[in-house]
Amino acid sequence: MIASAPQPAVLHLVSAPGTPDRLRQPLGRSLPVFLCARAIEQGLTPPGRVLLIGDSDSAEYATSIGLRFHDRLAPPLGRVSMLSRSVRRAASGCARVICWNDELAPLLRSVKAPADLISTRPSLMRQRVSSRVEVRVFERADRKLWESKNNNAELESVLTPLIDRASPFPTQWTRARLGIDPGTICIGIIADRPSDIDARSMGFLLGLLHVAGFPIAAIVPRNASHLTDARRHHHALGNRFRFLVAQQPMLTMLPVFDVLLHPCFDGSGSSMLIERLCENLDTTVLRLRHSGREGLSRAPGLAGPIIEALDDILANRSPDPVRREVPVHV
Repeated sequence: MIASAPQPAVLHLVSAPGTPDRLRQPLGRSLPVFLCARAIEQGLTPPGRVLLIGDSDSAEYATSIGLRFHDRLAPPLGRVSMLSRSVRRAASGCARVICWNDELAPLLRSVKAPADLISTRPSLMRQRVSSRVEVRVFERADRKLWESKNNNAELESVLTPLIDRASPFPTQWTRARLGIDPGTICIGIIADRPSDIDARSMGFLLGLLHVAGFPIAAIVPRNASHLTDARRHHHALGNRFRFLVAQQPMLTMLPVFDVLLHPCFDGSGSSMLIERLCENLDTTVLRLRHSGREGLSRAPGLAGPIIEALDDILANRSPDPVRREVPVHV
């Protein structure tokens, strides 16, 4: 029997959240890393090499999510376009390239092989992609956005079970290990791109919830922006509640949280999918609108839905629940 020649490998392009930089557009998101890792793990995509785009923090983040990558490229000066030549060499001889981040799509112009773009946040791709690229989306709203750019996009079906039937992440984190009392409400802050989270605004909201009488502990991702200002605000409040910075991806700590706040909902597939993923893993997600410091200070009632949800958590814990009213001075 004559053995057939091996097929050229598939190249996976993906980027994970890295170190925030105020001078440059943040690169990398949580959802693409999760989808890429689980798709390869479950055999939903052809085997191949994984090329991670990002810094050393991106590599650590991707590994924590479960992604095994073969090579890593750090964008010079934070500019993805400067990696075109390196990506073209990496894709040489590949049968196909699968790109998991919209923000990496410009790199597909430099490769000759057919390509797939798994699009979850089309707004990050401001240029028209080549006709050689097959765009696949999870949400109809994203498909309409691509059509408005004169690009065809197909609704994804093969990868959808990764979200709808997600299995929990292996984790070593527990409330006891973090020193969080059983009677405390543990609040996490989630976003597909952690750097989109303004930790200052979250610090103000958490202070508001503390003054309202809730026993809270809060955990924010280390990739969030303005962490120093948030810590300063927390200190000014007298450090009355726990304010922790997660060194691990928030997705790997879901069992710790009573509730997740999502302050960055923009209607994109990534916003909806990150919520769906967390809720399918039995963690409640609350969207927060108008989360800016000025908006909340002028109208604390904007936090009303969150206060009601926390009241429900306390009520379910207490054998004789008492509904509380938010103090008028908050």
